[in-house]
Amino acid sequence: MSLRRLGIAGALLVASIGAAAASAQAPCPCPPAPEGPPPLWSGKAEMSYVATSGNTDTSSFGAGLEVNYKPLPWTVTLKAAYLRASTDGLLTAESFAGGVRGTRDLTPRVDVFAEALYYRNTFSGIDSRYGAEAGAGYKIVNEKTLRLRGEAAFGYTREDRVGFSALDYPTARAGLDFGWKFGKGAELTEVFSWTDNLDNSTDWYLRSTTGITADLTSVFALRASYTILYDNVPVPVPPGEKKFQKRDTITSVALVAKF
Repeated sequence: MSLRRLGIAGALLVASIGAAAASAQAPCPCPPAPEGPPPLWSGKAEMSYVATSGNTDTSSFGAGLEVNYKPLPWTVTLKAAYLRASTDGLLTAESFAGGVRGTRDLTPRVDVFAEALYYRNTFSGIDSRYGAEAGAGYKIVNEKTLRLRGEAAFGYTREDRVGFSALDYPTARAGLDFGWKFGKGAELTEVFSWTDNLDNSTDWYLRSTTGITADLTSVFALRASYTILYDNVPVPVPPGEKKFQKRDTITSVALVAKF
Protein backbone atom coordinates (compact mmCIF):
# COMPACT_ATOMS: atom_id res chain seq x y z
CA MET A 1 0.00 0.00 0.00
CA SER A 2 1.38 3.35 -0.98
CA LEU A 3 2.11 6.08 1.50
CA ARG A 4 -0.61 8.19 -0.11
CA ARG A 5 -3.24 5.51 0.50
CA LEU A 6 -2.04 5.05 4.09
CA GLY A 7 -2.37 8.81 4.66
CA ILE A 8 -5.93 8.88 3.31
CA ALA A 9 -6.95 5.88 5.46
CA GLY A 10 -5.42 7.46 8.56
CA ALA A 11 -7.22 10.73 7.91
CA LEU A 12 -10.53 8.92 7.51
CA LEU A 13 -9.90 6.99 10.75
CA VAL A 14 -9.11 10.17 12.69
CA ALA A 15 -12.23 11.90 11.25
CA SER A 16 -14.43 8.94 12.26
CA ILE A 17 -13.09 8.93 15.81
CA GLY A 18 -13.61 12.71 16.08
CA ALA A 19 -17.19 12.47 14.82
CA ALA A 20 -17.97 9.69 17.29
CA ALA A 21 -16.50 11.71 20.16
CA ALA A 22 -18.47 14.81 19.15
CA SER A 23 -21.64 12.76 18.92
CA ALA A 24 -21.05 11.32 22.38
CA GLN A 25 -20.57 14.81 23.82
CA ALA A 26 -23.66 16.36 22.15
CA PRO A 27 -26.49 17.16 24.55
CA CYS A 28 -29.15 14.49 24.73
CA PRO A 29 -32.87 15.25 24.28
CA CYS A 30 -33.38 14.83 28.02
CA PRO A 31 -36.69 15.76 29.73
CA PRO A 32 -36.71 19.09 31.59
CA ALA A 33 -35.52 19.03 35.16
CA PRO A 34 -38.34 18.65 37.70
CA GLU A 35 -39.53 21.80 39.40
CA GLY A 36 -38.19 22.42 42.88
CA PRO A 37 -40.31 22.89 45.99
CA PRO A 38 -42.40 26.09 46.26
CA PRO A 39 -40.87 29.05 48.09
CA LEU A 40 -41.14 28.87 51.87
CA TRP A 41 -42.94 32.23 52.06
CA SER A 42 -45.28 33.75 49.50
CA GLY A 43 -48.36 35.92 49.41
CA LYS A 44 -50.26 38.79 47.87
CA ALA A 45 -51.89 42.05 48.91
CA GLU A 46 -54.62 43.92 47.04
CA MET A 47 -56.30 47.29 47.31
CA SER A 48 -59.20 49.02 45.55
CA TYR A 49 -60.63 52.53 45.91
CA VAL A 50 -63.48 54.31 44.14
CA ALA A 51 -64.76 57.84 44.85
CA THR A 52 -67.35 60.12 43.24
CA SER A 53 -68.23 63.75 43.95
CA GLY A 54 -70.81 66.24 42.77
CA ASN A 55 -74.51 65.58 43.29
CA THR A 56 -73.55 62.66 45.54
CA ASP A 57 -70.30 62.08 47.37
CA THR A 58 -69.51 58.37 47.59
CA SER A 59 -66.39 56.39 48.35
CA SER A 60 -65.49 52.76 48.76
CA PHE A 61 -62.29 51.15 49.93
CA GLY A 62 -61.31 47.51 49.88
CA ALA A 63 -58.15 45.70 50.97
CA GLY A 64 -57.06 42.10 51.16
CA LEU A 65 -54.04 40.13 52.33
CA GLU A 66 -52.93 36.52 51.93
CA VAL A 67 -49.71 35.08 53.38
CA ASN A 68 -48.59 31.47 52.83
CA TYR A 69 -45.93 29.59 54.77
CA LYS A 70 -45.06 26.19 53.22
CA PRO A 71 -42.69 23.94 55.19
CA LEU A 72 -43.79 20.89 53.12
CA PRO A 73 -45.89 18.81 53.59
CA TRP A 74 -47.53 21.59 55.66
CA THR A 75 -49.06 24.83 54.43
CA VAL A 76 -50.14 27.62 56.78
CA THR A 77 -52.31 30.35 55.23
CA LEU A 78 -53.43 33.64 56.73
CA LYS A 79 -56.19 35.60 54.95
CA ALA A 80 -57.89 38.91 55.70
CA ALA A 81 -60.29 41.16 53.77
CA TYR A 82 -61.79 44.55 54.64
CA LEU A 83 -64.49 46.62 52.92
CA ARG A 84 -65.80 50.09 53.75
CA ALA A 85 -68.25 52.31 51.82
CA SER A 86 -69.88 55.66 52.55
CA THR A 87 -72.35 58.06 50.89
CA ASP A 88 -72.37 61.79 51.68
CA GLY A 89 -70.17 61.08 54.70
CA LEU A 90 -72.53 58.43 56.09
CA LEU A 91 -71.13 54.92 56.52
CA THR A 92 -73.26 52.55 54.43
CA ALA A 93 -71.26 49.30 54.45
CA GLU A 94 -68.40 47.82 56.43
CA SER A 95 -67.24 44.25 56.76
CA PHE A 96 -64.18 42.29 57.84
CA ALA A 97 -63.34 38.65 57.27
CA GLY A 98 -60.23 36.76 58.32
CA GLY A 99 -58.92 33.33 59.04
CA VAL A 100 -55.88 31.14 59.50
CA ARG A 101 -55.62 27.59 58.18
CA GLY A 102 -53.11 24.79 58.58
CA THR A 103 -53.11 22.10 55.86
CA ARG A 104 -51.13 18.87 55.65
CA ASP A 105 -50.82 16.84 52.44
CA LEU A 106 -51.34 13.11 52.98
CA THR A 107 -50.98 12.16 49.30
CA PRO A 108 -50.55 14.22 46.11
CA ARG A 109 -54.37 14.54 46.04
CA VAL A 110 -55.63 14.18 49.63
CA ASP A 111 -55.06 16.63 52.48
CA VAL A 112 -56.44 17.41 55.93
CA PHE A 113 -56.81 20.85 57.50
CA ALA A 114 -57.87 22.82 60.57
CA GLU A 115 -59.03 26.43 60.41
CA ALA A 116 -60.12 29.34 62.62
CA LEU A 117 -62.46 31.95 61.10
CA TYR A 118 -63.80 35.41 61.95
CA TYR A 119 -66.46 37.57 60.23
CA ARG A 120 -68.06 40.91 61.06
CA ASN A 121 -70.77 42.76 59.12
CA THR A 122 -73.05 44.91 61.27
CA PHE A 123 -74.96 46.05 58.18
CA SER A 124 -76.17 42.45 57.87
CA GLY A 125 -76.83 42.18 61.60
CA ILE A 126 -73.66 40.20 62.39
CA ASP A 127 -71.64 41.87 65.13
CA SER A 128 -69.20 38.95 65.04
CA ARG A 129 -69.18 35.36 63.83
CA TYR A 130 -66.21 33.23 64.79
CA GLY A 131 -65.43 29.57 65.10
CA ALA A 132 -63.15 26.68 64.21
CA GLU A 133 -63.42 23.66 61.98
CA ALA A 134 -61.47 20.66 60.73
CA GLY A 135 -61.87 18.61 57.58
CA ALA A 136 -60.32 17.04 54.50
CA GLY A 137 -59.83 18.03 50.88
CA TYR A 138 -59.43 16.17 47.59
CA LYS A 139 -57.79 17.51 44.41
CA ILE A 140 -60.17 16.31 41.71
CA VAL A 141 -58.06 17.91 38.98
CA ASN A 142 -54.48 18.94 39.67
CA GLU A 143 -52.86 20.06 36.41
CA LYS A 144 -50.48 22.93 35.71
CA THR A 145 -53.16 25.08 34.07
CA LEU A 146 -56.30 23.61 35.63
CA ARG A 147 -57.23 22.76 39.21
CA LEU A 148 -60.38 21.71 41.01
CA ARG A 149 -60.38 20.88 44.71
CA GLY A 150 -63.32 19.87 46.89
CA GLU A 151 -63.42 19.87 50.69
CA ALA A 152 -65.71 19.05 53.59
CA ALA A 153 -65.45 20.07 57.24
CA PHE A 154 -67.22 20.06 60.60
CA GLY A 155 -66.86 22.78 63.19
CA TYR A 156 -68.43 24.98 65.85
CA THR A 157 -69.51 28.62 65.52
CA ARG A 158 -70.54 31.44 67.86
CA GLU A 159 -72.59 34.24 66.33
CA ASP A 160 -73.14 37.56 68.12
CA ARG A 161 -76.10 39.34 66.54
CA VAL A 162 -76.86 43.06 66.63
CA GLY A 163 -79.64 43.60 69.17
CA PHE A 164 -80.19 39.90 69.86
CA SER A 165 -78.69 37.18 72.00
CA ALA A 166 -75.77 35.17 70.69
CA LEU A 167 -76.08 31.77 69.03
CA ASP A 168 -73.77 28.77 69.41
CA TYR A 169 -74.11 25.89 66.98
CA PRO A 170 -72.21 23.03 65.31
CA THR A 171 -71.63 23.39 61.57
CA ALA A 172 -71.05 21.32 58.46
CA ARG A 173 -69.41 22.91 55.46
CA ALA A 174 -68.67 21.98 51.83
CA GLY A 175 -66.49 23.94 49.46
CA LEU A 176 -64.97 24.03 45.97
CA ASP A 177 -61.84 25.82 44.72
CA PHE A 178 -61.47 26.12 40.93
CA GLY A 179 -58.70 27.72 38.89
CA TRP A 180 -58.04 27.88 35.14
CA LYS A 181 -54.96 29.57 33.66
CA PHE A 182 -56.37 30.24 30.21
CA GLY A 183 -53.56 32.44 28.94
CA LYS A 184 -50.11 33.77 29.76
CA GLY A 185 -50.54 35.62 33.06
CA ALA A 186 -54.35 35.27 33.01
CA GLU A 187 -56.43 33.13 35.38
CA LEU A 188 -60.11 32.54 36.11
CA THR A 189 -60.96 31.44 39.68
CA GLU A 190 -64.06 30.45 41.61
CA VAL A 191 -64.15 29.83 45.37
CA PHE A 192 -67.45 28.51 46.74
CA SER A 193 -68.35 27.68 50.34
CA TRP A 194 -71.67 26.50 51.84
CA THR A 195 -72.14 26.26 55.63
CA ASP A 196 -75.09 24.69 57.46
CA ASN A 197 -76.22 25.19 61.06
CA LEU A 198 -76.66 21.60 62.28
CA ASP A 199 -79.08 22.78 65.00
CA ASN A 200 -81.37 24.34 62.40
CA SER A 201 -81.06 22.96 58.86
CA THR A 202 -82.83 25.97 57.30
CA ASP A 203 -80.20 28.34 58.75
CA TRP A 204 -77.45 28.08 56.14
CA TYR A 205 -75.27 30.61 54.37
CA LEU A 206 -72.95 30.58 51.38
CA ARG A 207 -70.19 32.64 49.83
CA SER A 208 -69.17 32.56 46.16
CA THR A 209 -66.33 34.62 44.68
CA THR A 210 -65.61 34.61 40.95
CA GLY A 211 -62.48 36.43 39.82
CA ILE A 212 -60.29 37.10 36.79
CA THR A 213 -56.64 38.07 37.29
CA ALA A 214 -54.34 39.46 34.60
CA ASP A 215 -50.63 40.00 35.25
CA LEU A 216 -49.28 43.46 34.50
CA THR A 217 -45.69 42.72 35.54
CA SER A 218 -43.95 39.94 37.45
CA VAL A 219 -45.13 41.62 40.67
CA PHE A 220 -48.34 43.51 39.92
CA ALA A 221 -51.64 42.23 38.56
CA LEU A 222 -55.15 43.53 37.99
CA ARG A 223 -58.02 41.54 39.48
CA ALA A 224 -61.78 41.88 38.93
CA SER A 225 -64.10 39.88 41.19
CA TYR A 226 -67.76 39.38 42.00
CA THR A 227 -68.83 38.01 45.38
CA ILE A 228 -72.25 36.73 46.44
CA LEU A 229 -73.08 36.44 50.16
CA TYR A 230 -76.34 34.66 50.90
CA ASP A 231 -77.80 34.07 54.37
CA ASN A 232 -80.95 31.95 54.18
CA VAL A 233 -82.15 33.09 57.63
CA PRO A 234 -81.15 36.75 58.12
CA VAL A 235 -80.87 38.24 61.58
CA PRO A 236 -84.37 39.26 62.75
CA VAL A 237 -85.20 42.92 63.44
CA PRO A 238 -87.71 44.57 65.80
CA PRO A 239 -91.16 45.26 64.31
CA GLY A 240 -91.27 48.35 62.11
CA GLU A 241 -87.55 48.37 61.28
CA LYS A 242 -86.09 47.60 57.89
CA LYS A 243 -85.40 43.91 57.49
CA PHE A 244 -81.98 42.56 56.65
CA GLN A 245 -81.79 41.13 53.14
CA LYS A 246 -80.76 37.56 52.46
CA ARG A 247 -78.40 38.48 49.63
CA ASP A 248 -75.42 40.86 49.43
CA THR A 249 -73.03 41.29 46.50
CA ILE A 250 -69.58 42.84 46.18
CA THR A 251 -68.09 43.93 42.85
CA SER A 252 -64.43 44.88 42.98
CA VAL A 253 -61.53 45.84 40.70
CA ALA A 254 -58.25 45.80 42.59
CA LEU A 255 -54.53 46.17 42.08
CA VAL A 256 -52.69 43.12 43.40
CA ALA A 257 -49.06 42.95 44.49
CA LYS A 258 -47.48 39.48 44.74
CA PHE A 259 -44.53 38.68 46.98
